[in-house]
Amino acid sequence: MNASDAQNLTSQFDTWLNSHQSLVSNQLQHSALFAVPRDGDSSVSGQNTIGAGKNAQTESAQGKKLDDAISAGNHSEIVRLLTESTGNAVSSILGLAQSRTGWNPLDPDNDKNAEGFQEFVSSILKVPFFNVTQSERTTVHYEEENYNSLIDKVVGLYDGITEQDVPLIKNSIVNLAKACTSRVNTQNTKTLFVQNTMNATGTDIVVGIQQTFMMMERSHSSGKGAPKDQYKTEITVNVMELTFKGGLWNESAAEKLADKFVKSWDDWLDGTTTPASPSADQIQFCFGPAHRARQKQEADAIK
Repeated sequence: MNASDAQNLTSQFDTWLNSHQSLVSNQLQHSALFAVPRDGDSSVSGQNTIGAGKNAQTESAQGKKLDDAISAGNHSEIVRLLTESTGNAVSSILGLAQSRTGWNPLDPDNDKNAEGFQEFVSSILKVPFFNVTQSERTTVHYEEENYNSLIDKVVGLYDGITEQDVPLIKNSIVNLAKACTSRVNTQNTKTLFVQNTMNATGTDIVVGIQQTFMMMERSHSSGKGAPKDQYKTEITVNVMELTFKGGLWNESAAEKLADKFVKSWDDWLDGTTTPASPSADQIQFCFGPAHRARQKQEADAIK
């Protein structure tokens, strides 16, 4: 793309900032991926958001400078940081998109979350600096008691993550599943949660949105010699990746964003992670021996 293309993107971005509902994008077809299934007794909408990639710490440090500039009311410094730090530009764009919807991952019991999340996805699909680089749905059936395999399958749906990021994503999915399942029943349950990753490896920021529906069916038998409860789980995972075209991001677009809405890298990560309820620690997952041993070591270390 040449300079005129970048200028055209900036003009479209200005429209998104001020009248996003009037924008039409051929990428909107991907929003159908996140339609909420109707089966199940309950729905919980939670999210865990993590920063990944070799430049994640740099974006976090820039975000702290951005927070300082916001506190000082230093508009020119805010514009400079949003221009240079595409990660903080992306977190601000995502924050603005969320603020326009009824989706609030900090309030997972909000009955507007599922619809609000779809609105959030539709909004960011209209951002002209984003390109959809992956969009797919995978369904797996699981009837084992060892959930390590399940977590591995979910993590395996991510493309392009580094080895050092895998344990971080695994841990965040486990924590999020605890936060969500602690709020629902165990019979014929639909649990919705979202794993959001902002991958910073260069000026192009890859936003990964992984939405998971967990359909759990419990069968219970009573009486002498009756088998213990049996669980069947169907996991549907919708994955979408959007790549922010950092090479075309410019000071004019950053200034327009600064005038409208600003949210730093860490503020977005912290503000879109569902907290665990008080009962979350009581939720027991059927992990393998290695995981249980690690849990015991962590518990012993706290004592």
